[in-house]
Amino acid sequence: MERLVFIVSQERRELFESLKRVLASERAVDIILDRRVVKRRHREEPPAAERRRFARRSKAHENAEIHARGWTVVRLP
Repeated sequence: MERLVFIVSQERRELFESLKRVLASERAVDIILDRRVVKRRHREEPPAAERRRFARRSKAHENAEIHARGWTVVRLP
C-alpha cells in the first residue's frame, strides 16, 4: 500500500495542525514538521573535491516546494 507523507515547513505550523486534524483517520498518511534548519556550512567557493562516498538522493523538487509553498507531499511505496 502506498503511503503519503506531508512535510510542512516550520513557518506553517497552523497548516501542520490543520492537516493533522483533517487527516487523522487516514492510515496511509503521515504529516511531519520539517525539522531541518538552515545549512550549517556555507562557503563562497565550491569544495576542492567531493568527499562523500555515496551520492545522496536528490530532494531538490521537495526542497523547492517547501520553500515556495511551505509544504510538499512525498509518495512512499
